[in-house]
Amino acid sequence: MAGGRLRPQGWRHHRRCRQGRGHEIAPRTGRPPQPGLSVRRRRQIIEAAYEVFTAHGYAATAISAVAARAGVGQGTIYRYFGSKREILDHVVDFGIDKVIESVRIPELFGTARSLDELMDAVRAAVSRIYDLLEREPQVLRLLLVEAGAIDPELAQRLLGLEAVTASLVAGEISRGVYAGWLRADLDPEVLGHAILTLVGPWLMRELHGTPDPRARERSTEGVLRLLEKALRIREAVS
Repeated sequence: MAGGRLRPQGWRHHRRCRQGRGHEIAPRTGRPPQPGLSVRRRRQIIEAAYEVFTAHGYAATAISAVAARAGVGQGTIYRYFGSKREILDHVVDFGIDKVIESVRIPELFGTARSLDELMDAVRAAVSRIYDLLEREPQVLRLLLVEAGAIDPELAQRLLGLEAVTASLVAGEISRGVYAGWLRADLDPEVLGHAILTLVGPWLMRELHGTPDPRARERSTEGVLRLLEKALRIREAVS
């Protein structure tokens, strides 16, 4: 590729043949290649698609709207992506990255040395989730409501994400059990999925209803107290 245009497959061979017959070909002029342009252009399109998908919905958004938002022609869109559905896969990845960055998920795992520290980390994560809901509710609406309803493949992919997250939670519970600061009779795998099941209704209520800070605080603290009691080592009865 030179100057942003695709060459015919036989171009290099044709050029060598002409040089072999003694013809001189002047070097081509034009815009030089820009290192990293392809990566930047893809990112530009994905960010534009994220904005229009979350604003208007995936089904209601045409490729022309993505192109207009990105400031490129529709032909440029199809140079980098084969279809709107392919763009959606990348938009979902973009949304997941936003959640991970906002909630700072890596801070939840491998750092707690006691149940109290673990619960502090969980409270901080819940607070950051609600902050994200207030700043960008559209990202969670896209991931939790719209994307899973588009087709079975994407629904399975999001279920796989839930399974991975539950596995991380289970690993942290196993670490606490092994270290002796969580109950030894816990089933980490079952509890990992159960914790995510407790979180889901909060998010859906926030997405579909009118946020109520006091109700949010009551429900959050109630569930966290329940979780803490389930995890805490029981005192021996004398």
